[in-house]
Amino acid sequence: MVPKLGSTDALALAVKILEYAESRGLKAYLDSRALNYVEWHPTFNLGRDRVDVVVVVGGDGTILRTLHLLGDMDTPVVTIRYGKRGFLADVPPYDYAIALDRLIDGRYVVHEYMRLEARCRGVERIPYALNEVAVVTSSRARGKVCRLRVMRCQEGRVEGVLSIVGDGVIIATPVGSAAYSLAAGGPIVDPLMRVILVTPLAPISLCSRPVVLPENSTVLVEVSGDSHEVELYVDGVMTALREPGDSVEVLKAPRPARVIRFFYEDFFSKVFERCL
Repeated sequence: MVPKLGSTDALALAVKILEYAESRGLKAYLDSRALNYVEWHPTFNLGRDRVDVVVVVGGDGTILRTLHLLGDMDTPVVTIRYGKRGFLADVPPYDYAIALDRLIDGRYVVHEYMRLEARCRGVERIPYALNEVAVVTSSRARGKVCRLRVMRCQEGRVEGVLSIVGDGVIIATPVGSAAYSLAAGGPIVDPLMRVILVTPLAPISLCSRPVVLPENSTVLVEVSGDSHEVELYVDGVMTALREPGDSVEVLKAPRPARVIRFFYEDFFSKVFERCL
């Protein structure tokens, strides 16, 4: 059980779920970080201790950070919505008992969502991105544009894709097509597809348009020598600072995110509800 820390309601719901899980004969562990807020034993260390299933109670941010900490572990995740944004979560808070009953009975499907891996010199252990990797103008250069060259490497060939003068570039997954990339004018893609989206962020050129690449592409983002410094973000978390002349590689991560779904996922309806 991984609850949203600092949310009294989410923590209270987490305890109810733990109690119900044990009443159904499951061995229920609480994320050890939550011991500062609630009392429960036993506990486990997220990303280090092996468990069969991780249940997340929170919004999209809690789910994304949980997946970051899981890293290369292929533990499936149950997502119970409790937060301001619950786009990634499919279980309403009042349906937790239904979800656990279906989990025990094996009445669910596991969706494997493609993730992205970012690599750059001097930075280790960058978490896999479920939504996107973004290279954007540094906050210290706010109001000024950056200059980026975006290329793709595929089957030994290097090909220029975009030259961007603007606020940056977003490299997104199909799941992330409904997040930051969508806000920047990128396409909406079915989350179970395997493609890489490249979306310019506020370009000043009319020729800079979103591009969709095959999953076996490596996207290379070079910071031009006459650019301002840029920042690397993974799922909204600032990860590294890149100077002019530096580069970032983005490619399909070796392991997908494995998310347990109990209900039919009407992805496009959820996307367009945001327009109402």
